[in-house]
Amino acid sequence: MTFRYFLVALVTLATFLFSGCTQSATSSSAVYHLAVIASGQSRLVKAESLEKGLADRGYRPGENLIVTIFNAENQGDRLPDLTQQALMQHPDVLVTLGGVETQTAKKLATNDGPPIVFIGVAATVDWGVVESFQHPGHNMTGVDNGYIEITSKRLEFLTLLLPATQRVLVLYSPNITPSLAALREAQWAATRLNLTLIPQPVDGEASLERFANALQPGMADAILVTPCYTLENALPTVLLPAASRARIPIMGLNQDIVAAGGLAAYGASFQSMGYQAARLVDKALSGVPAGDIPVEFPDTPEFSINMQTAREMGLHLDEDTVRLGDQFFPEETP
Repeated sequence: MTFRYFLVALVTLATFLFSGCTQSATSSSAVYHLAVIASGQSRLVKAESLEKGLADRGYRPGENLIVTIFNAENQGDRLPDLTQQALMQHPDVLVTLGGVETQTAKKLATNDGPPIVFIGVAATVDWGVVESFQHPGHNMTGVDNGYIEITSKRLEFLTLLLPATQRVLVLYSPNITPSLAALREAQWAATRLNLTLIPQPVDGEASLERFANALQPGMADAILVTPCYTLENALPTVLLPAASRARIPIMGLNQDIVAAGGLAAYGASFQSMGYQAARLVDKALSGVPAGDIPVEFPDTPEFSINMQTAREMGLHLDEDTVRLGDQFFPEETP
């Protein structure tokens, strides 16, 4: 695990240095068009941060940059049609905001189509999204969120934060490769941490709603969320209210989940990954073939804690572990 992150750091550093060798596309008078594919509302924060990053590089929305959003609104079966609509507009870059969006775009886009930049996709090599981190190929590049590799660290933080934790519900999708990979990582970590895992498959919003309606106090000590667009997009409206009623804390993927009411998370935020992706989009707009741009990783995952959720659930957090927190919600010092 440590060795892999050492390699990740080297790739990210090389990419950063390489970025200084390309001239920004904003040096010309051209107007650039981005088409952005989103599976649901929760992922649009990546697009907002991407625009901020591009603005810092001289791109001005409405002037030399046009951004068109294609949002499936949590209906995965709409993604192929929306992606086709986006491709028919012949954008200069197609931006995908997650794994399912990226896989759909990869199937529908041709090699001579627009470059694809993905933001926050897990297990990009294992999932076959890219050929390698250094040479992704397939006319695409992007930001791999590294969420699979830090699944065990999430469980470790959970047991440190709530030492009495013994039984953990793990929500996963049997149809999403990164979600299954995260489940396997969690099962490996559970043996080391003496935890009992309760895998709970969720293959769509309807099954998530059934699970949420059946959730009762005492069913588990905590819930672990794995990378899955169904879970991410339905968290605020379905899972978090049910977990709050059952008084079962959620360990999530990133600070966006914690800001919405989850207890804790470990991982890069949607905001940081969206902003980071601006560098890759800029390279693609400057004419660098996307498949030759190394995949980047978030610089540092953040450990986030929602102190208000802890108080409302009557949880007693380990004080030493709380001090390890990077972000706190509401914005306060513990």
